Amino acid sequence: MSWEWSHTVEAYETAYNNLHALPRVELNVIYAEILATRQKTRYTGDPEFRQNRYPKCLAFAESLLADDIIADAIWEFAEELRTCDNGGYNAHVCPYGCHTVSFGE
Repeated sequence: MSWEWSHTVEAYETAYNNLHALPRVELNVIYAEILATRQKTRYTGDPEFRQNRYPKCLAFAESLLADDIIADAIWEFAEELRTCDNGGYNAHVCPYGCHTVSFGE
């Protein structure tokens, strides 16, 4: 079970900054997971992961030039998803909730 975002502006800014501070390798994996998920199921409770597309999606993520471009794309997805763990401490930044960033410092 997950909660919907309901935080202060400062908490969103902190989560955004925490996402941008992640290592590039982790950003690549997160972005590839988003791309490899069937688009019409990305925002539902049961996203459909396409394993056969994942290697191409990961190669595409690795080819992006700047870390901030990929982090901004992930943040855009997370803002549309708007889910977090129980208690509201960590924002989900992938369709499966396995990758999160903290709303706190």
